[in-house]
This record gives sequence, C-alpha cells and structure tokens, in this order.
Amino acid sequence: MRPDIDNIIYILIYAAFLISIIGSLIYFCKESICSKINDTFIKTVFYNRLEYFYNLIPKQYFVFQKYDVWRYCSLF
Repeated sequence: MRPDIDNIIYILIYAAFLISIIGSLIYFCKESICSKINDTFIKTVFYNRLEYFYNLIPKQYFVFQKYDVWRYCSLF
C-alpha cells in the first residue's frame, strides 16, 4: 500500500512540474506575439501621422495646431 501512495505523489509532483513548464511557455509566447503586434501597430499609426503632416498646406497646418486637432488624428 505504501509504494502505491508514493508513486501517486511522485506522479502528481511531475504532473505539476510539467504543467507549470507548459503554462510558462504559453505565457511567454503569448507575450512576445502581443508585443510584436503592438509594436507594428504603433509604427503604423506613427507613420500615418507623419504622412498626414507632410500633405498639409500651411493654412491647414495652423488650424491643425490651433484647435489641437492633432490629438484626435491617430487614425489618419
């Protein structure tokens, strides 16, 4: 009876160890993928803003700065 209980305890310890390794791998993979997606999204928004600035004529640019339109133009 005693060896059976020991084997069950060892199996539970190994299972917990493997589950923790698998969980940490999934967590780190998910974090790296999310950070790459966020980086590309931020770069895209930044480049779109720069392109919008380059296409403005001076009169539009002054209105753009005067009324703080630039704060709301992240989707251009």
